[in-house]
Amino acid sequence: MDKKEKLKIDNQTQIIQGIRISDPDLYKKIRFIVQNNHLEGWQPTEQEINDLVHDETDLSEDYYPIFGEKR
Repeated sequence: MDKKEKLKIDNQTQIIQGIRISDPDLYKKIRFIVQNNHLEGWQPTEQEINDLVHDETDLSEDYYPIFGEKR
């Protein structure tokens, strides 16, 4: 069985994998996403956490074709 790398999460300073997230609501959301996906085997890097914090990607172009929703 592979040993999973431990996540580096500090609730006091709101740091995940070395990335500080100043907004408490955003921190909680990203922590939830990271912890759940880590259980599924994801080993997030510092860059991936940074991308989650600062990403403003509009996924609606992907969402609508997948779920058949009309705009």
